[in-house]
Amino acid sequence: MRLLVVELRRLVARKVVWLTLLGAVAVSLVSVAGIFSQARQIDAARAGGDSDYQRMVEESEFQQEECLRMQDQDRRQSGDASIDYGCADWQVPTIEEFYGQLPSLAEQLGYALQGMAYPVMFLALAMGSTAVAAEFAHRTMGTWLTFVPRRTPVFVSKLLAPALAALPMTLVGLAVVWLGVTLVYRIFELDTALGADGWSSTLWMAVRIAVLAMVAGAFGAAAAFLVRHTGVVLGLMIGYLVLVEGMIGSMFGWVPRYGLARNIGAWVQDGTSWSTYTDCQRMEGCREVTQTLSLTHGAVVIGVVLVVVTVAAWFRFRTADVD
Repeated sequence: MRLLVVELRRLVARKVVWLTLLGAVAVSLVSVAGIFSQARQIDAARAGGDSDYQRMVEESEFQQEECLRMQDQDRRQSGDASIDYGCADWQVPTIEEFYGQLPSLAEQLGYALQGMAYPVMFLALAMGSTAVAAEFAHRTMGTWLTFVPRRTPVFVSKLLAPALAALPMTLVGLAVVWLGVTLVYRIFELDTALGADGWSSTLWMAVRIAVLAMVAGAFGAAAAFLVRHTGVVLGLMIGYLVLVEGMIGSMFGWVPRYGLARNIGAWVQDGTSWSTYTDCQRMEGCREVTQTLSLTHGAVVIGVVLVVVTVAAWFRFRTADVD
């Protein structure tokens, strides 16, 4: 326990922790700013102060008038009163159709929190890998082992420290999103009621994202024990997303069920579903198949990946030389 406290103090003293915290806040503010911009556009359009929407309405009305004029002219010239160009069916898009409609506060918070999952995961991963890789790059790991000549406790402390440090970073980012979205709804006098179900679903989603960030921090540290370089860790993750999740996953329909992307989505969203298409024929089209993953399935896959990488990292740290 004392070793973990010391490791946390050393980690907090590094710039990477504060940079990831600033990154989480920045991502949160960008998310809130996007929702604010959409709400302001809808509010301005309703008040008649949005030039783009007003121009579109005027053009639509002008085109409808032209349609009616041509219809009347052709009726007179042909003597056929049954000519109908469908001008009466001309519909001017509503403000909601033009800009989209803001969902309820509970739904908006759910979307915003889901959007925060991958950024905080990446930040936690970067923090964990940087913290460990820096020890090898600056040759302080060997010095640290002279003070604590037990590799397993050192390994455990260096995995737990980034995981715990990722928690406040994630909670701050999620709190900024929560408070920011609620403030936007209050500013534009939208319904801010969440209800019991809304509170429960959003709170549990925030908890799951926080746990996911802690897992990412530990995973980043474990991966750094394996490859000993932050750039290699991030490069391998990007390569995995492009090659496995992107290319191989699109060729073999069973891959996404065991890949990280879909299972992370299942964990964050309390289950997820998506559509695949099979038995494609040129004329008949394709048969749609709905794939589903439960929260439990997502937790098991994520847990297995973490355990495998952690065990491999521990084995290498226990047996490899440390400068």
